[in-house]
Amino acid sequence: MKFTPILCFVMMVWCAGTVRAHHIQVSTQKILDQVEQFQLQNRAKEAIKVLDDGIRSTTAPLDLAYMYAYQSSIYTLKDSLLLAKNLTDLSLENAEKSKQPTALAVAYRAKAFLNNALNLPDEVVKCALYGLQKVENKEEDLVTKYHLNYLLYGAYSKWEDSEKMEYYIRSANRYAIAVKSPNLQANVNNGLSSMYLARFRKGKEKSLLDSSFHYLNKSYALLQTNAERISVNTYVITCINLANYYLEYAEDAWSSRREKAFEYLALAEQKLANNDVFSENWGNIFGIKSGFAKQNGDLNLAEQYLLQGLSRLMGAKGNSRIEYAINRDLANIALQKNDLKAALTYQQRAEDLLKKSFNEQQLFNAQKLEVQYEMAKKDRELEQSRERESFRRKQNYLYGGIALALLFGLVFLFISYHFRLRYAMAREKQLAQEKEDQAQQAAMHMMLEKEEQARLKVEQELLDLRRLQLEKEALANSLLIERKNDTLKQIQDKINNGEATHIQKLIKEEMLLQTDFEDIKMQIQELHPNFFNRLNERSIQKLTSLDLKYCTYLYLKMTTKQIAQALHVEPQSVRMFKYRLKQKFGLKKEDDLEGFLES
Repeated sequence: MKFTPILCFVMMVWCAGTVRAHHIQVSTQKILDQVEQFQLQNRAKEAIKVLDDGIRSTTAPLDLAYMYAYQSSIYTLKDSLLLAKNLTDLSLENAEKSKQPTALAVAYRAKAFLNNALNLPDEVVKCALYGLQKVENKEEDLVTKYHLNYLLYGAYSKWEDSEKMEYYIRSANRYAIAVKSPNLQANVNNGLSSMYLARFRKGKEKSLLDSSFHYLNKSYALLQTNAERISVNTYVITCINLANYYLEYAEDAWSSRREKAFEYLALAEQKLANNDVFSENWGNIFGIKSGFAKQNGDLNLAEQYLLQGLSRLMGAKGNSRIEYAINRDLANIALQKNDLKAALTYQQRAEDLLKKSFNEQQLFNAQKLEVQYEMAKKDRELEQSRERESFRRKQNYLYGGIALALLFGLVFLFISYHFRLRYAMAREKQLAQEKEDQAQQAAMHMMLEKEEQARLKVEQELLDLRRLQLEKEALANSLLIERKNDTLKQIQDKINNGEATHIQKLIKEEMLLQTDFEDIKMQIQELHPNFFNRLNERSIQKLTSLDLKYCTYLYLKMTTKQIAQALHVEPQSVRMFKYRLKQKFGLKKEDDLEGFLES
């Protein structure tokens, strides 16, 4: 099993590279420079505090757009997605107020970064391309162009679109060189290395592997000459990737490969010694060391390295997914050593960690779904069509996540079941264990069923709201169409009767009534569809469609004259119809029909 991801495509330091945005205040520029330094040192709390103070000290929309965008992306890195979404909205609002293209680009850069964390590559591409369009002819905001191109590279890497990946990573490289930022250049080199390594894994061409190693060395050269200007995460990932190269791909002698890899790992350990922000890298470091020990056939040493990595992880913030992988690898080593008791212990720990990781992922997915829902609701105000696509996309992610989780759980339940069948020492203990596993499985299914019920309930509520709105719109449009048809019929009758001189007057009256009826149409859409059901329940005689139409106009407080004009009848006819409606509802002569309809 491999513990080292070669590169996390868009896990980059947000503020790496000094921003030189024209028109923002000098004090705001100093704040952004200070935030850059804090971010390079992974001091997120200090960066947030500086931005909070800066936001309170200004009301300029341009400056606020920048500071909210930077703050949003820091919270995105901290997995506080709902707060990040709210800050992105504030950045977009202030960017719109400022009417500055660079501010809009920075705001959409923050939104693209958030969508990347939500694993929405479609939205990443939309936001990033829109941001690039805003600064296409701007020479002063190169850092924003770098980040937008890097985000596009990450999005297309998920689709394995090799051509566009290379285009955007090369563009990002040009901007990183232009702003003279070692950290941005190191990130680009790591990205290029990862791209060539992915191609090598597909085609097995030696030249591709050499290119991957070449860019890793370029990144490492920047680390050596600009250590203080390179973020901790970039520094550690570069060293781990180089060590992993010597473990998996180098063709030197084992001792030589091990010596070089351990030199890089020592640098990574030194950088992580006083920093627990990226504690999962401890698992990668000791995973590589364990890999070398296994290549040499020393299972005891391989086990010791894994235990050291596990100890470092548990001493820091920990990572259930990495801890699970280490325990599973320890179980495999114990099996190779024929230590069945230790293997069973490690396997049981791995299963517990798998369940813990599953629960943590479910909570994180719930947060992601909440943020996606809020973003969809915000976008729905601007474009109805985007709402439908966003909803379908969320639904697909949810179904896919549930299916993968079920498959993953079933696979490991199957493995653990056969493992216990083979190595259980007593039948009684085996039966007790199976009973416990069944109870846990039932609890997991119950939890998934509750989540499914909650999701279906939300979907039903959305469908009900949409149905009610469509019913209201249908009522309003049907009244409008019927009135238009009546007008056209009158015009036709006048033409047939040779009264063409009265047509102009009729058209003029129709145009005067149009403005009033547009307001009436909006009010009709506010009526609840149950209004007509309740009318039918209260009537003592069956109501016709014309009765319901009169009731609607009276409920909306239209005057006798307005109703007469809308229906093309005489005012006296309206008064007579009101009297007949009173009779159908069983009202007395002195009763108020309009008051009855309001109640």
